[in-house]
Amino acid sequence: MLNDVWLKIAQFLGNLNGENVKRESYVRTPEYETALQAWKEAEQEWEAFLESLPADEQEKAEEMKERLEDFSSAQEKRAYIQGYADCVQALYHMGLLKENEGLKWAEKLDVH
Repeated sequence: MLNDVWLKIAQFLGNLNGENVKRESYVRTPEYETALQAWKEAEQEWEAFLESLPADEQEKAEEMKERLEDFSSAQEKRAYIQGYADCVQALYHMGLLKENEGLKWAEKLDVH
């Protein structure tokens, strides 16, 4: 049941996360900006490298890149949702959220 709750929250937050990157509250860390700039600078080099490969190796390299991008996206979504879970847990343990059956999971989590 707990995983079902988190699955529904993950679906909701996943949609929210990807909706509006222009909103004021959208966080773009310096690390993100640096990584984005580094990729923009390397993207043409990547394309040239791909073109130097035989067709079957180009396809394999693109598949590997897509898998890495999928993994990175999944990590980002997990961290995003974990942040919300941590906030709910903190608010619960501070006594700012009323206890109910839906928040019983917060009692069972370690707070460090």
